[in-house]
Amino acid sequence: MNRRQVGLTLAELLVALALVLVAASLALLSYEGARRGFREGEGAAEQQQGARSALERIRSELRLAGLNIAPDGAADSPDEAIEAAFDTAVVFRGDLDGEDPAESAEPEALLAGGARGAVAVGNDEIVAFVLAKPDGSSPDVLRFEADVKDVPRDGVIESVEIPGIALVHDDPPYTLYRITLSNDPLAWGSGRFLVRAPLLDNVRSLSFRYRGARGMLNDRFDPATPSEDIGGADTPQARRARAAIRAIEVEIEALTRDENPRAATRAYRKLRLRRWVAPRNVGVSGRPEPWLDSRSRGRRERDAENA
Repeated sequence: MNRRQVGLTLAELLVALALVLVAASLALLSYEGARRGFREGEGAAEQQQGARSALERIRSELRLAGLNIAPDGAADSPDEAIEAAFDTAVVFRGDLDGEDPAESAEPEALLAGGARGAVAVGNDEIVAFVLAKPDGSSPDVLRFEADVKDVPRDGVIESVEIPGIALVHDDPPYTLYRITLSNDPLAWGSGRFLVRAPLLDNVRSLSFRYRGARGMLNDRFDPATPSEDIGGADTPQARRARAAIRAIEVEIEALTRDENPRAATRAYRKLRLRRWVAPRNVGVSGRPEPWLDSRSRGRRERDAENA
């Protein structure tokens, strides 16, 4: 009788085991929730930092659009500060390497002559910012016209195509790419002519709004209809519209890398960043402009930000 009193019945043992299992399950659920919350917060912070860096890269280079595109002062230069202006992509040119003594002369020295007395912008300083699938499956083609083929520059406009990009952002996520053109004339017409560099993964959308001296230039802003954009054609109307640009608003909407069941759309948290940039040299042609020293350039950029 005494031995039975100090032991546990089978029912008591089962109840105790059930309580232990419930307590362990609650602890595991609590730990998993905390771990998931930490991972989501870490992923959101990391993606936000990546989106900020990408946005600042775009803005810092757009500030130089149009710089030294006609260093010989030729008013009839075919080169434009903004070569293509779409609601979801932009192509521009400017003297991005003017501070580097070696890069500013190579291959620019070879491009001068022919139809151009001086050239300060190489093909690697013609820059496009676009979204695309990393596997190249995006269906759209960005087209613009520019003098990019021959060495030295001959003043003849070529049609440039950037395939495999997304001008309509209806199948996110995408990768944000910085695309430049090759300085090698033998690369023309081949896949080597386009140099793609990824800047940011998991991007939902990228958009640009263009403001002129009298207001918005793409007031019918519709990212789903590229045919209504200013575009990259070399018609007088399109060139006038691009030359009228005085400021550009850049917007990036990024997605966290991990799914979030509390998010409303496609189960990803969204991070939207939007900033304006005012390139000082857009709309300016036929005027040589030497590269400014770092102090003057910094002052110019601050003035452009406050414009």
